[in-house]
Amino acid sequence: MSCTASRSGARAQSASGRSPRPRRGRGRRRGALVAAALTGVMALVAAGCGGSTDGASDGAQASPSTSATPHTVTDSTGAAVRVPGVVNRIADSWPAHNEVVQMLGGGDKIVATVLTPASVPWLYTISPKIRQAKTVFTTTTANTEELLKTRPDVLFNNAGTQVGSKTSQVGIPTLQLSFQTFDGLKKVVNTTADVLGPEAKAQAARYNTYLDGELAAVRARTTPIAADQRPKVLHIYSLNPLVVDGTNSIIDEWITAAGGRNAAEVKGNARQVTKEAVASWNPDVIILASSAFTGNDTGAQTLEKLTTDPFWSNQPAVRNHKAYINPTGGWHWDRYGIEEALQIQWAAKTLHPELFTDLDIVAETKSFFRDFLHFTLTDDQATRIVNAQDPA
Repeated sequence: MSCTASRSGARAQSASGRSPRPRRGRGRRRGALVAAALTGVMALVAAGCGGSTDGASDGAQASPSTSATPHTVTDSTGAAVRVPGVVNRIADSWPAHNEVVQMLGGGDKIVATVLTPASVPWLYTISPKIRQAKTVFTTTTANTEELLKTRPDVLFNNAGTQVGSKTSQVGIPTLQLSFQTFDGLKKVVNTTADVLGPEAKAQAARYNTYLDGELAAVRARTTPIAADQRPKVLHIYSLNPLVVDGTNSIIDEWITAAGGRNAAEVKGNARQVTKEAVASWNPDVIILASSAFTGNDTGAQTLEKLTTDPFWSNQPAVRNHKAYINPTGGWHWDRYGIEEALQIQWAAKTLHPELFTDLDIVAETKSFFRDFLHFTLTDDQATRIVNAQDPA
């Protein structure tokens, strides 16, 4: 099987596609007039100069004054948002969603973002033009003055954050997006593609087919595993404070698909718990998110510290060498991003290597990045991603 086809700055990012420490709308008339006036002025400048209004730092080409017919797209909240027929400039305040835009062919069009090269170095490696985008968002707010200067045609927000309340006054067509399941992930991919156009829709269909195929291939082998034969898996988002991922989350969904049981007896993602609770759950396997790395340590260094820690060294998963580092690529494989399609495969082979001897996760990573992220990884680069290491 190749399962059908075959940190980094992670600490600066989030539990559900947001920044970890800590994921609308229609503007008022005044904000809309300001944005419209700004767009009009820039269009006149472009016409007078006989070309784009962009400077070297602006990123993507400015929207033409005439374009395909605007259309309505329904976002994750059920709101109907009128978007331009052609989108050339994108603002994206949801960290996990920037990679969705990259997959759908719009990475070079991102002009305003929440990301930095330190937070997601692999995304800046595979999409170098994002370096021209201005970081105008945090996980809780936005610099609307700087946002307007980037002249976005559309804005993508995470519906689970308060950023929308700040940006709702600026008159930019804004889609609030969110998901908690694999089906929800596919819907967000489709909604984004509806905004970006026909080629994006075709790529969205290819990705969703791939995701469905990988889920089916993995589940075909893991579904027969009896409940008492499934290892109890604890996914740790942070070691200090101790934060884990429970049920009713996409983390729980991939643990189950991969043939495990979620050891955390709490609901939702990123829930703070006590060491006493962890000891009572007695997990067979521990998986550390890259956001759990301590200080500036690598994943390997963090694992090594667990083996000498008075509490963790006494946990069976650590003592039995069943503690692992979760891969991190353009986004975290384990949470709320498109690399969930790789996560289910990696997790399945990690939990049940005897069932997935034919799965080469490094080769699968190279194929995924080529087919969906438009970048050819070397063997070394793919291996570093699987090992949650930054680019060399």
